[in-house]
Amino acid sequence: MKNLKLTDHFAALYPLGEPFMKALSEALTQKQYKKGDILRQNGHTPMIWYIQKGLAKGYYQDQEGKEHVTRFWKENQVMLLANSPKHKTAADRILLLEDSQVTTLSDSSILYLYHGFGEAPKLSSKIILDDRNHGELRSFLCSLPTAQGYVQFQQIFPSSRLLLRDIASYLEISAGRMSGIRRNFE
Repeated sequence: MKNLKLTDHFAALYPLGEPFMKALSEALTQKQYKKGDILRQNGHTPMIWYIQKGLAKGYYQDQEGKEHVTRFWKENQVMLLANSPKHKTAADRILLLEDSQVTTLSDSSILYLYHGFGEAPKLSSKIILDDRNHGELRSFLCSLPTAQGYVQFQQIFPSSRLLLRDIASYLEISAGRMSGIRRNFE
């Protein structure tokens, strides 16, 4: 049985039986991605990635082509994309910001686990809830006074590894305003 960090992460979300853990472990694949690679939803089954090493952002582009950063993921976090009315996310793609090592499951493996094991639907709900809570973090940070939101942001995310324009987009402020705030903290 492969011992990947994702199995431990899922077991911390919901108690998982040995048969499920074994099947999950056998279904997991590790992939290396280069900085700049993009992950997209490619079907109706929610895509799940676990970032073991690296950094990523979730974003979408508006009608004018302007990029809006909605999420950041760092090591030991689950990245989730879904493309159906049942599972809505605020990003339609994930961009790897660094060379990254990612663990994932194929669509067929997700469906097999979901329909073959009783704990899978409960685990799925926990994953979606965790993703929703991660998304609400952005709303909380944006509701704070700008400088305070940035201070909180720095405590949660590795801001030194992120571009100023990405942080500004995430916090819904201009890059110029973000630059001024950052200068005050140096």
